Amino acid sequence: VDVFEKNAFIGGRCSRLDMQGHHFDTGATFLMMPGIYEQVYRLFGREFYRELELNRVDPIYRLKYSTGKCIDFTPDRDKLRQQMEGIEPGSYEKFLRLFPEGEGAYRQSLRHVLDRNYDVLLDKRIFRLLYILVRYRALANHYKFISRIFKSDELRILFTFQNLYLGQDPMHSSGIYFFLPFMDLTDGVMYPAGGMNRITGNIAEIAEALGVKIHLSAPVTALQVEGNRITGVKLEDGTVEKAGTVVANADLPYVYNCLLPPGRRARQLSRMKYTCSALVFHWGMDVAWPGLLQHNVYVSSGHRDGFGAIFQGKSVQEEPTVYLHSPVRSDPSAAPPGQDSLTAIVHVGHMDEDAEQDWTAMKERVREAIFRRLESEGMPGFRKHIKFEVCHNPRTFHDSLNLTRGAVFGSLAHNIMQMGYFRPRNRHKKYRNLYFTGGSTQPGAGMPLALLSAKLVTERMKLEH
Repeated sequence: VDVFEKNAFIGGRCSRLDMQGHHFDTGATFLMMPGIYEQVYRLFGREFYRELELNRVDPIYRLKYSTGKCIDFTPDRDKLRQQMEGIEPGSYEKFLRLFPEGEGAYRQSLRHVLDRNYDVLLDKRIFRLLYILVRYRALANHYKFISRIFKSDELRILFTFQNLYLGQDPMHSSGIYFFLPFMDLTDGVMYPAGGMNRITGNIAEIAEALGVKIHLSAPVTALQVEGNRITGVKLEDGTVEKAGTVVANADLPYVYNCLLPPGRRARQLSRMKYTCSALVFHWGMDVAWPGLLQHNVYVSSGHRDGFGAIFQGKSVQEEPTVYLHSPVRSDPSAAPPGQDSLTAIVHVGHMDEDAEQDWTAMKERVREAIFRRLESEGMPGFRKHIKFEVCHNPRTFHDSLNLTRGAVFGSLAHNIMQMGYFRPRNRHKKYRNLYFTGGSTQPGAGMPLALLSAKLVTERMKLEH
């Protein structure tokens, strides 16, 4: 097996930025669904928890509302009950009644929707998929469903904002995603020492020990086609590497649009729905602010009404909701002693040639909005403590990672007609030895599902060869 990597580093979206003794996750900032990692590592003949030093994150995250209210989302039932009851009396009992259903939706979706290869519409497993979609309100609106249970804006946001993990609008997401917060509570959230890129680094070490050759700084510019087969890959330097089987883990629409001959499928993909993108600020700080958790969400006063600017206007909210990651809370090696390596993420629209998008102006506007919010949250003079800044925008993701439209969460969205059986397949219909893995094919986006997609495509290859 030969792996040809475009960049000089492995990991893609899950890579690492190192500067002046600080290190940052450039993609995912926490580990969810650990059972998938355990399963995949067993296939390597390894034990996940022995390979990596993992720290459990509790509280999972803190939501701070513009009203001054705050809630730490934690698996500690007593602490969670006190906080929920303080915001909305009677809400904890509603939460307890909802919990088994949320956990069930998560387990059933994982088993019967996500961890499955789909072949034909009459596959008997499709009926199980349809049952789950109906049973767990896939055709309903997530926010409206939660709003029938909780009456306070704070709790409605608490149980819906996780849709942003998937780059989708919390106000218009499928009802099946109500399991997301219960997934966090059921399996827990972890963080590896050394950052999330330690996982990809560890997998690379295992692969190389098994004889895999990883070629860095080796961009693939085309897939060589002969009849209904791929015969090899053409590299940027003109070299052609012959191949009996090719697995493409670049963004799937990019493969169809840029590496294969033009075709109907590429045009179909261009008409599909895409996730939003993000402005990501990495700041080396000369201080570690007291009172921060590892995962902090500063909810905008216009949180509920501002998603139109992102998902329809392909822009950003005036006063955006801000996610702030402080890794030193569980991994002191992330920054020099007494300092921090903060990452602030604000969701923005993906690239759209029909929209007016000045990423430089948008970055300046968002940065100032973040500073105002953080200074109002007990971090006076925040900007004076910044040693250096690195900012990534949708154009960065498009150019460095070949992400279509700079849509960093997938890039294909997770609406009802783009999940499960309906998501693009992991094998090309015409070129029978070309397979796909990653966030835009089955089963979906995020590190756990990317790993699961690798498992599924391997199972398919074993059956077909």
